[in-house]
Amino acid sequence: MVQYDKIIIGAGLYGLYSAHFCGIRGEHVLVVECDEKAFGRATYINQARVHQGYHYPRSISTAMKSAGYFERFNKDYDFCINREFEQIYATSSQYSWSDGEQFKKFCKAAGIMCEELHPDRFFKNEMCDGAFLTREYTYDAQILCQYFLNELSGLKNVEIKYNTKIKGIEKDTDCYVIETEEGKKYQTGFLLNATYAGTNQILQMLGYEAFKIKYELCEIILCDVNEKLKPYGFTVMDGPFFSIMPFGKTGLHSLTSVTFTPHTTSYDSVPTFQCQKESRGQCSAERLGNCNDCIAKPKTAFPYMANLARKYMREEYGFFYRESLFSMKPILMSSEIDDSRPTVVRTYSKKPTFVAVLSGKINTVYDLDEVLTYE
Repeated sequence: MVQYDKIIIGAGLYGLYSAHFCGIRGEHVLVVECDEKAFGRATYINQARVHQGYHYPRSISTAMKSAGYFERFNKDYDFCINREFEQIYATSSQYSWSDGEQFKKFCKAAGIMCEELHPDRFFKNEMCDGAFLTREYTYDAQILCQYFLNELSGLKNVEIKYNTKIKGIEKDTDCYVIETEEGKKYQTGFLLNATYAGTNQILQMLGYEAFKIKYELCEIILCDVNEKLKPYGFTVMDGPFFSIMPFGKTGLHSLTSVTFTPHTTSYDSVPTFQCQKESRGQCSAERLGNCNDCIAKPKTAFPYMANLARKYMREEYGFFYRESLFSMKPILMSSEIDDSRPTVVRTYSKKPTFVAVLSGKINTVYDLDEVLTYE
């Protein structure tokens, strides 16, 4: 049985960041990933938004946490950041939880840039009661992934094992023992659960309290855009609206909608969906498959998202369907009240240490720094 200082489950951003953080400290680290590559799920399949806080006008704490890490993330990972566009936020004239005046006050309270513009410059007449130039960027997940893989390849004390499925985890007196389906066992005094959508499945193996979350099977649509739209990103809020914005440095835009991006929802402690029965064993409640590779993934909701966006945007801003990306998104049930998106880092035991992290935002990865220095 091989002994490691730390074992990290999941090779998304939170997993590889942790491996790098601990690796440069000289620790012997193992990353266990069930897929054939890193960044194959939610780290790549999302809006790629580097949050400055604008998205959370009903949760000032979430906004301020995002803004607090914004500068650090952009400095540390400058090479993968797309700043070559103007991010426009707007408040809808109808069915919105916030109006333009409230959004301005919120930005002032959060200490984030907000320059008022005339809504008719970008949106159809009377569709929005406020429009604002903001300071928000996107990141390119593939570039960021390659950076971490290059960095980790130079650390002989860090290993990544792909296509490795966990059969069980046992807590011993002073360590955790992971057994894989291949029958191999690995031992550590520090275990980090960075699986995101698979968080509760790992907790279930150990009999620990699960996060109270709902699961959404989500679609991110990648679009080609015309020259008029290319230099802009648009987010209409605060309610059942949409975003269309540059997808990192790919030259494409991502299209999402509060109403149509989630195709189906599960409120069970581990995700249960009808499509799992049609996945030919690729996916189950106990072990989530990769939705993007699944034969049972949903049909695109592009016609509905496109109609919603075109209802608001001026005609000259053109976009066209390229492809769909699907992933599972866990959302804390407590977030249903105020649309908050806290990063939760929960320590279940010490010596041996077991930590689980649940976060849907990229730039709050630094919340892990403190727990990663636990002895």
